[in-house]
Amino acid sequence: MDLTPVFIGISGLLVVALVAVSVAYLRERSHMRELHQVLDRESGSKERADMLLAVASAVNSSLALSEVLHVALTQTGRLMGAVAGALYMVTPGKAEMRRQADYNLTHNARGAGRKLDEEPLRSVIAAQRPLVVPLDADHAPGLEGGGHPQHVLVVPVQRATQLMGALELYLPNNRELREDQIELLQGVAAETAMAISHAQLYQAQEENALTDELTKLPNRRYMAQRFLQEMQRARRHHKALSFLMIDIDHFKQINDTYGHLHGDAVLAELAKILNSAKRESDVAARYGGEEFGLILVESGETGAASLGERIREKVEAATFPGGLKLTISVGVATTDDEALFTSLIEKADQALYAAKQAGRNTVRVADMRGVGAHRE
Repeated sequence: MDLTPVFIGISGLLVVALVAVSVAYLRERSHMRELHQVLDRESGSKERADMLLAVASAVNSSLALSEVLHVALTQTGRLMGAVAGALYMVTPGKAEMRRQADYNLTHNARGAGRKLDEEPLRSVIAAQRPLVVPLDADHAPGLEGGGHPQHVLVVPVQRATQLMGALELYLPNNRELREDQIELLQGVAAETAMAISHAQLYQAQEENALTDELTKLPNRRYMAQRFLQEMQRARRHHKALSFLMIDIDHFKQINDTYGHLHGDAVLAELAKILNSAKRESDVAARYGGEEFGLILVESGETGAASLGERIREKVEAATFPGGLKLTISVGVATTDDEALFTSLIEKADQALYAAKQAGRNTVRVADMRGVGAHRE
């Protein structure tokens, strides 16, 4: 019996089976490859979601604007492997941004301001998405470790359509951003914008609570907080601390004769004189009614008395609303004895009373000798 046809048939079946197995194997490999890709994508999405959640949590952990800016910048810089970074905020009413936070930059690094119509902001604002752009020598800040960055990753920070600022992350080399990185950065920027908005609102509320509405000077509550801080600072650095108490002479007559609105205008004008006369480090506040207080840091008796006299002369020479001419009385108290710091306001008030008793329009300095013994 000839078995050739049988062998040929069996061989054919084996070939068909082998082809079928091969096709099934290839399909399975393809399916597994697709499955791995899906898992990789899901894993990447989870990792990005975890990163975004971590950054969002860090950025929203504080209502202090300076801390929000610092955390947003450093967290995003860490995320992108930046060697340094800066965060810029839009200046209201101007086509520019000012640097409000930075890390790993030299002191007084160039680029404190950025114009919106110049690089590196122009391209990013036009694209409305994060971009890596080259930095020329005129716009590259100095790095703390030496040298200047040649490339910067700029991330616009905006809420809805409102541009609030931009993150500048200085990179060690040029790189192309992947789409998933761009999405992540946009998510971080959105969280940052929301955190900044909340911090700004909180700051405005705090300032309103600590600011005298009429004079726009800090109020008595703020002055008490700052006085405590300056006492602690003076103790640490063994420096003198001074306090000036100022009162408008015969202010009740102004209100009685011209009305309270006129009196309010006088108070507002005096606040401007105080602000212009004091040093930037000093604190001028409305103490209450027609009384004002000045905290003078690292100022001895001579300097404090001289400032009091300059303010008195400025007020006497000024013309107030309605053509009024006014005078003030000033009480000064100074000490470098930390045990007496808490007596400064009381002693300045007593010196002010002495100035009133001496005929007004004068400056009197408190005698701090024996205050400690008297208090005991």
